[in-house]
Amino acid sequence: MYKFEELDDITRKWMLEEFHIEENSNAPYRSSRLSERGLKIFPKEMEKAIIEGNEESLSKALMNPDYWNPSESYMSKNGIRSRAINPNSAAQFLARTEFIIWFTRGFARRLIEEGETLCQVIRVAPADEPRGECRSHENKIYKILDIYNAHRVRYWPHPGKPDALSIPTGTNCHHSIRRSPKSQ
Repeated sequence: MYKFEELDDITRKWMLEEFHIEENSNAPYRSSRLSERGLKIFPKEMEKAIIEGNEESLSKALMNPDYWNPSESYMSKNGIRSRAINPNSAAQFLARTEFIIWFTRGFARRLIEEGETLCQVIRVAPADEPRGECRSHENKIYKILDIYNAHRVRYWPHPGKPDALSIPTGTNCHHSIRRSPKSQ
């Protein structure tokens, strides 16, 4: 389980508000791996996890094979290839990524509303193979508004700004934020 500091009712309230803002936009994020049925169920399950769950409860809720496309295309050095989608792995991957994204967004909003100006990037879960782009931000202090305004900027809407500052840096990043040590 990921370790989110201050994942309480106040942070969940801001997570939910920010989630609803994106959901009501004309382009909410959706994984291309989700099937038509998965696209319909995802926002309901994400909302439930924000209100009372976590990345693990979301993962379990998304493990139904009917929620996933059977395969996906990807670009390799030899051209476009296809690979099967494992529903359990895909559910875990999406749940972890999305929960950390909404925690980061909601907690940033909370800190802004509380008058804070800085936050610190932290690892909220161990990574099997820590990525350099993620590690380069670890324990650094950033302006909260910069983190808040960079929500999904690297990849959504597609193609995004792949070199922009964004926490988490993208899918499978294990970083979020906490209060700046100077404000604790």
